[in-house]
Amino acid sequence: MLLTRRRLHPVRLRPTGETTPPIGPDDVRPGIRRLVISDLHMGAGDRLDDFTADSELAALLHHYAADPTPTELILAGDTFEFLQVRLPDVPDLEWSPRAAARRLEAILRAHPEPTAALRVFLAQPDNQVTVIIGNHDFELHYASAKQTLRRTLGVGPDDPRLRFGIYYEGDGIFLVHGNQYDRWNRFVHFGGICEPFEVVLGTRLIREAINLLEDEPVDVATLIDNIKPLSAIFWYALSLPTLRNQATRRLAARGLVLLISVLLRHTTYVLDADPRQQTRRSLWKPMYRQVALAATLLGRAAGVRQQFSLFSGAVFQREAERQMRRSVRVFGNTSVRSVARIARDPRYRSISLFICGHTHLAQIVALNERQVYINTGTWTDVIVDVAASQRQRQRFPYLEVTYPAPGSPPNWRLLVWRGAGHPPSPWRDERAPMLEKVECPV
Repeated sequence: MLLTRRRLHPVRLRPTGETTPPIGPDDVRPGIRRLVISDLHMGAGDRLDDFTADSELAALLHHYAADPTPTELILAGDTFEFLQVRLPDVPDLEWSPRAAARRLEAILRAHPEPTAALRVFLAQPDNQVTVIIGNHDFELHYASAKQTLRRTLGVGPDDPRLRFGIYYEGDGIFLVHGNQYDRWNRFVHFGGICEPFEVVLGTRLIREAINLLEDEPVDVATLIDNIKPLSAIFWYALSLPTLRNQATRRLAARGLVLLISVLLRHTTYVLDADPRQQTRRSLWKPMYRQVALAATLLGRAAGVRQQFSLFSGAVFQREAERQMRRSVRVFGNTSVRSVARIARDPRYRSISLFICGHTHLAQIVALNERQVYINTGTWTDVIVDVAASQRQRQRFPYLEVTYPAPGSPPNWRLLVWRGAGHPPSPWRDERAPMLEKVECPV
């Protein structure tokens, strides 16, 4: 009944004046060097904050600030982790200009070193910082949050050296954060704040499940937000001998209960201006599948001896590995296929470089002989194999874009920052066996 009511009576969204425009070709300075970093997820410095690379990020910014070459730094979404900031005077589910400003203030206070380095970078008159909005820092649409960042970085309200956008197009580049290609984090109205505030499924999952699970006094709880894709953690909890203990089983069971609760209470939205634009068709069927899967796993995670006796540890391990490989393929290639469709559009034939973040998985895919897709990954600590305690070794990827001549297609290098005093090294694809080849003819 609950599901039926939510499907038949979607919540109508009314766009407000709290918006952010795209950055188009007329807004892009031609021929300057560009650096692209995504998914820093800087939080409030507490247990939920996954960003620990303050000194490394500050060193990178100082390195390029010391170079007189005009440079644009593009922070390609999820720079700030609004969804995991908890403040005593701001309810978790308060979405307002006041709440957005307070959360960003807490984040900037918790990371003074990179904040100061950003001020130094912007102090160079020919440098520029462009902040692309993602699903974790969607509250940057609020003017109060924009003003907070400008004030902290010492930039005036109309100074073009710091600007915000929902996507970036120009000088041979098309760049988006990428959450709009992900059904769990796709907004009906991504261009600004609506009334009521649009809470996508991924936002609800973090606020109402992930944050609660990370508070659990279990070692594996601290890993939850560092495993990509997140769904893999339940298979690990069911299969790995090192995780077969009562506390971890209880954590997995609680997580599945929370997941089911979030799915069942998810809201369908529709824009007031266009009653046909609904998310039901693209979201509800996958949600039913997720509920069915969660229910199955919950039964196994309950620890019923008879049930476990029917499935050997080897069978569970093989299933976990199969699910992990499948999840990585789907998670890593969804953005590629979505971007490939854009690249086929005649309007984008002059674009040679398509850039995304969001998946936390750095990736380079040739779309054809002229166009390439690059995912710039993340600077958070990503666990790629819980069984082997294997973490992503190339911790600090970023993209450097230069132009050999005015009007020429961009040259690019996906690099890994190695720290002050060390030259960056080229990024290498360590996950190639996990990813199927994506054929994207244009």
